[in-house]
Amino acid sequence: MSKRTKIILLAVLVLLILLSGAYLYYTLSMKERTNERSEAVALAVSKAQLTETGRADKWVWGEDSIFWVVQGSTAAGEQQYVWLQYTQEGKPAQGKSAVRIMPAAGTISREDMWNRLETELPDADLIRMLPGFYNKQYVWQIFYEQAGEHYYRFYSLTDGRAIDEPFLLPNW
Repeated sequence: MSKRTKIILLAVLVLLILLSGAYLYYTLSMKERTNERSEAVALAVSKAQLTETGRADKWVWGEDSIFWVVQGSTAAGEQQYVWLQYTQEGKPAQGKSAVRIMPAAGTISREDMWNRLETELPDADLIRMLPGFYNKQYVWQIFYEQAGEHYYRFYSLTDGRAIDEPFLLPNW
């Protein structure tokens, strides 16, 4: 084997080791969140008798407002949102309002809200949209960038009306 071939093989080996290490690091660092998500989906399936699940989003807006929102459907084909309140320690909250089930019928869909925002804020770069619970109501939380500034804005999940004014985030 020539010296050049040995160097290429060594470089490939080093690259494989680095990629494996990065993958292992990512997997281990995300394990807790992945387990929490799996736990939330299983809890939503059991509490709401879901037969299929779709998205599962974690929503945090303060210490007492941590939710996993799982979207899924029942055996009858009814689409639902299941809101699971969580503690700061990543455990399901206890109590009568810890699990809330909301039919998706009669709400503004993610796609409809996204299209509306693209029309309403044509010069904004829409970054993320999550279902949330803000000001004692179900909302779409929109995170977007406009003119170099970042904003949060809330819209009612049921009728799409804007709630409060946008929150301007400081530039750091």
